Amino acid sequence: MKVLKLEPIVVHTDERGRLCKVHPESVGGEVYTVETRVGESRGHHFHRKMGEWFTAVAGQGVVVAENPETGERAQAQLKDQRVYVPAGWAHALFNTGTESLLVLACADNAHDPADVHPYPVSAPQ
Repeated sequence: MKVLKLEPIVVHTDERGRLCKVHPESVGGEVYTVETRVGESRGHHFHRKMGEWFTAVAGQGVVVAENPETGERAQAQLKDQRVYVPAGWAHALFNTGTESLLVLACADNAHDPADVHPYPVSAPQ
């Protein structure tokens, strides 16, 4: 079963620089950034009612997702693609690079503090 949805980031370049279509469709919830320092991880929780897209803007990292009910795991590099973690899957961002990892996140719905459930996601394999 493929849990994580992966989509390439469309990049347009010319002599002035580049434009990245990080999230080329409408967003139903919040948009925010997450910074994770070298050797650290962030997240370690799940939402029953909200999925999230993650895209690295700077640095290198991995998103790891775990199903709290079955223990099934999935992971994906946050390089040149955006990664969707569906509702019900615990997730964490792991910095695997040598500089801070900056991730743009787009949520399906508005943030609900009552829908944040801590879960210890294991490091990437």
